[in-house]
Amino acid sequence: MLRMILNLAWKELVQLIRDRVLLAFLIVAPAIQLVLIAEATGAGIRGIRLAVWDQDKSALSHDVVTALENANTFRLTHRAQSYEEIEDLIRQGTVGAAAIIPPDFSRDASRPGSSGVLLVILDATNIIKAKSLVGVLDGVVAALVEREFAALGSADRRGGIELRVEMAFNPTLNIRWTTLITQLGFITYQIVLVVAAVGFVRERELGTLEQLAVTPISRLELMLGKGLMALGLGLLNLFLLYLVLILGFDIPMRGSFALFVFLGILFTITEISVGTLVSVMTTSQQQAILMVFLLAMLEVTFSGYLVPTENMPMFMQVFANFSPLQHFSAILRAIFLKGSTLLMLTHHVLPLVALTLVTTGVAWFLFSRAEW
Repeated sequence: MLRMILNLAWKELVQLIRDRVLLAFLIVAPAIQLVLIAEATGAGIRGIRLAVWDQDKSALSHDVVTALENANTFRLTHRAQSYEEIEDLIRQGTVGAAAIIPPDFSRDASRPGSSGVLLVILDATNIIKAKSLVGVLDGVVAALVEREFAALGSADRRGGIELRVEMAFNPTLNIRWTTLITQLGFITYQIVLVVAAVGFVRERELGTLEQLAVTPISRLELMLGKGLMALGLGLLNLFLLYLVLILGFDIPMRGSFALFVFLGILFTITEISVGTLVSVMTTSQQQAILMVFLLAMLEVTFSGYLVPTENMPMFMQVFANFSPLQHFSAILRAIFLKGSTLLMLTHHVLPLVALTLVTTGVAWFLFSRAEW
């Protein structure tokens, strides 16, 4: 009995070795995934674009701005001149943080028993990043107070700096507002990609692709027909998930529903094209599903779901620009939480349009020349 079991195990091992696609997936893909996640999470939060409105213009306010820059977490990019300008920069996503220093900041900070108020507004559409920034700000202010005021006396007489942090777009830091909105895109991505990826390879396995070849239908009509079904399924799923978020979890929809649908269609078409590429390039449904699973792991890594994209190593940021899910996730958060318009989203919409055109063109090129 033991010998039969060992012989069967040996046969399975031989079959696995012969299936190079499956073997590479089981051995190489997990290692690549682990390395990418380690690279993405190891660097920490850095390079957050910062706007400063310094109304005090004192030596102390200058030290505050310098301390924020020296933390390496922030990168000063804008000197604002009004609160309205600060609001616009945050709302449009131009900056991820804004520091407001009031006119009497240095006087209040130096007066015994008083504190100068430093107000920092953070973009909280990604709460992982927002919570990390709060910790950095606490550390920067504590070190600055120790350096500036420690020599002046005891803590209750020396004055100091009071840090106040406001969370824009997600004031309570509700984690569901970030994670569930991103999951809406990811779930739609999975469903559409699986349906499109098995479309033609299933016909090939069942032997019905040859039957379709002798019918009057052209290859373009066949590809469009398959794609239209996947598009309808994807949009139905997108709409149902939207209702679950709005009605079931009270997640706000501050932007345009029409823009949400339009960009959802664009994203779905992109994934249909990617799925068609997978279906044409694989020889079995098993290979197609494994390829989808591998792509899903890579997409999650590059999507900004675990780590904000701007904090990834440069080579990963380059690859992330080719991730439709990364762009669509950022679009969803901006539409839902910020109420962003199409013009505000051009830095994500234009790459998504380009990816749609390229993937659709390549998918049609390979499909039109595939052997049936």
